[in-house]
Amino acid sequence: MKNFYPEKPTVPFRKTTVEMGAIIEALKSLEYPLEVKRAAYVVIRNESANGTSVINGTNLCGAQADSGRWPAKFDACIVATCTKNENMTGKERIFAVFDTLANGVSFVCDRVQAKGIFIGENVDGKYHKGDVRTPDQLADAYQDEWVHGEDHHTTQTEIENFESMYNKAKILFA
Repeated sequence: MKNFYPEKPTVPFRKTTVEMGAIIEALKSLEYPLEVKRAAYVVIRNESANGTSVINGTNLCGAQADSGRWPAKFDACIVATCTKNENMTGKERIFAVFDTLANGVSFVCDRVQAKGIFIGENVDGKYHKGDVRTPDQLADAYQDEWVHGEDHHTTQTEIENFESMYNKAKILFA
């Protein structure tokens, strides 16, 4: 397993809890399109178990440091790496540690926007192709591009759970 950030220190992994209120305030303070913030909110809730499983207090989405380097604009924000077993596979992986919660949230927004996983976008991803005009389509694009890394058959339960969080995001980010 290669660490693509060998110049950064390796620190012990810590599972931390971050209040959703702090995450919401960080999202509100960022200059991203409304639909990107809404999608990022759902991604963060899913990936961090509603803020109860944040990697070292700043990595809200499981951003890995062993799969390549992220865009250079994040070089200064990634201040360390840590190692833990991945939730879905159980395999040991290297994860990025960001300098602040705000930069960790900004990273998620950037990746949501770059992947086109938000309402109003036409996704031409590695695993998902097509318009994202509804929460159902957004849930499917998220499952394909972010969660499974394959053309996943998104279940009705996955769609309903995603839609519930998206509807909350519409209220929070109006």
